[in-house]
Amino acid sequence: SLRVIDPKTRWGSCSSKGDLMFSWRLVLMPPVVLDYVVAHEVAHRVHMNHSKKFWALCAELSENAAYARDWLKKNGTEIAAWKC
Repeated sequence: SLRVIDPKTRWGSCSSKGDLMFSWRLVLMPPVVLDYVVAHEVAHRVHMNHSKKFWALCAELSENAAYARDWLKKNGTEIAAWKC
């Protein structure tokens, strides 16, 4: 399943059943960052960890993963503060 939620600490998540959940705040981010977060969670459907294989798949699914991670580090706190 796919759900849009209002988490306090995560941009997205993937349950052990493969259910994907994403923060509504992703719509406030550049599309390349949204794409990366989706790619990250989809990669968890294959690797439920942050192993080297996971990161390799993540990079395959998102061409701009490094840029997106950097953008999140620089801007994520400000976006996370937005209230519904």
